[in-house]
Amino acid sequence: MSEQSQIQSWVDAAATGDQLAVSKLLATYHPALRTRAEARMDPALRNRFEPEDILQQVYLQVIREIDRFEDRGDGSFLGWVSTILDNKLIDVRRAAYRQVRNIAREMPVAAVAPTDSYWNLLDFIYADSGTPSQAARKDEAVGALLACVSRLSELHRQVIQLRFLQGMSVGDVAQELDKTEGAVVALTKRALDSLRKSMDRLGEFTHGG
Repeated sequence: MSEQSQIQSWVDAAATGDQLAVSKLLATYHPALRTRAEARMDPALRNRFEPEDILQQVYLQVIREIDRFEDRGDGSFLGWVSTILDNKLIDVRRAAYRQVRNIAREMPVAAVAPTDSYWNLLDFIYADSGTPSQAARKDEAVGALLACVSRLSELHRQVIQLRFLQGMSVGDVAQELDKTEGAVVALTKRALDSLRKSMDRLGEFTHGG
């Protein structure tokens, strides 16, 4: 099957709500979407966010709203996600500037997670079975990770975000989530297990081949 035929098969499946197909499309298009995000982020936003911070929010919205996607031919999925990305950038820019103007009404936004944090999380997930540094395309592997994180439950997403992307200690995460440290350790294990299983289903993007 040609690459274009493979992509179209995923688009067809995504239009029916197949989340695995959605994840594969997001992984495939992640390099283009990252380039688009980076090009549209002004210096003020670049100082506060990585493109992956924005794309993580975009992919979560895509996963939640996939039933709104309509397949209208070549490029329709990428065009739909690009529109969501552009709108998200507008929202983040407005929120960021409101924070600057009035710190007393600061809106919560995700702390910057350097791109290396996502790659390190991939390494951690596969520490016992081989590192995804073997991946054919590092940027697609990160895209796959973001898509899979978006499919976790809200609590598991929070644990992954705080513990691995923001680098918080177990104690700090426990305080943030109002949980015991033991509960955070258990949640972390379950979140990583879920993430690993989801990533394994996208093995072509994490191990190449």
